[in-house]
Amino acid sequence: MRNINILLKNKLLSIGALILLVFPLFIESRYIIHATMMVFIFASMAVAWNIIGGYGAQISWGHASFFAIGAYASFLMFLKLNVSPLISIFLGMVLSVILAIIVGYPSFRLRGVYFSLATIAFAEIVKLLLLYFQEFTGGANGLMLPFKGQNPLNLQFNSVVPYYYISFLLMGIIIFLTWKLENSRLGYFLKAIKEDEDAAESLGIKAYQVKLIAFIISAAMMAAIGTIYAFNIAYIDPVGVAHLDLSIKIGAIAIVGGVGTLWGPVIGAFIIVPLTEITNALLGSTRGGASTALYGLVLMVVIIFQPKGVIEFFNGKRKKTKNNSVKASI
Repeated sequence: MRNINILLKNKLLSIGALILLVFPLFIESRYIIHATMMVFIFASMAVAWNIIGGYGAQISWGHASFFAIGAYASFLMFLKLNVSPLISIFLGMVLSVILAIIVGYPSFRLRGVYFSLATIAFAEIVKLLLLYFQEFTGGANGLMLPFKGQNPLNLQFNSVVPYYYISFLLMGIIIFLTWKLENSRLGYFLKAIKEDEDAAESLGIKAYQVKLIAFIISAAMMAAIGTIYAFNIAYIDPVGVAHLDLSIKIGAIAIVGGVGTLWGPVIGAFIIVPLTEITNALLGSTRGGASTALYGLVLMVVIIFQPKGVIEFFNGKRKKTKNNSVKASI
C-alpha cells in the first residue's frame, strides 16, 4: 500500500509540474502569468521559512528582512557597479548568512519567545536603516530598475514568461534542497529538538547549533528569492520588501498549508496567494487591507478546524485508507 501511495503521489506531482510548465503556452494574460509566478515566489519563501519555523519550531517574524537584503544588494550592485544579479545574488546570500548568525547565535542560547522577539526587532532595524540611508536605498521612494534591453545575464526580458520559468525553477530547487535537508542528519536533529529539546540534548545534540544552521540556510534561501523577485518587479521599497506584514504573510502561508511538512507551505501558497489576488482584483488596490483580512480569516479557520494545516486533509484520507486495508486483512 505504501509503494502504491508513493507511486500515485509521484504521478500527481509529475502531472502538476507538467501542467505548470505548459501553462504559459495557453494563457495570453500577462496578469494571470504574473499572479501564478507570485504563487511560486511565495511558495519558495514559505518553504524557506518552514525550515526554521516548521522543522525547528522557531517562529521567525523577520524573514522579510533577508528577502529585502537580497533584493537591495542585487539592485545596488547592478545600479552602481553594473554587476549581473547572477553574481550579486551570492552577495545577498552572504550578507544574510552573517546577519542570521548575529541574530541567531545569542537568541538560540535562550529558550522561549526570545528568538521571535529578536527577529521582530531585527526586521524593524533593517526597515529603518533602508529608510534612513536614502542616498543609497532611495528611502521611502525606493529604487527603480531601468530596462536596458533584453539580457538574460541581467535577468531582463521583454516578456513576463521567462520570469515565470525562472521562479518555477527556483521553487523546484528550494523544494529539492529542503527535501534533502529533511532527510539528512540535520533534519532528523531538528525533528528531535522540536519533539523534546531536553531529550535531544541529553543524546548529545547541540540544539542551539542545529537551530542556528537551519536559520542560516533559511536566510540564504530568502535572499536568493529576494533577488529574483526584485528583478522581476523592477522596483523595490522598504515597505514592499521589508515590512513586518510580509513576514507574517509568509508564516501564515506555511501555517495554513502545514508547518513541518515539505509540501504544506506549497499548498498554502496555492491557496492564499490566488485568494488575495482575487480579493485585490475585486475590491481594488485601494482596499489592500481586505486581502490581509482574508488570509487572516483563512488562517483562523484552518487553526480551528485543522491545526496541522490543509495538508492533513490529504494525510487523513491516506491514514483512513490504510486503516481500512488493515481491518480488511484482519
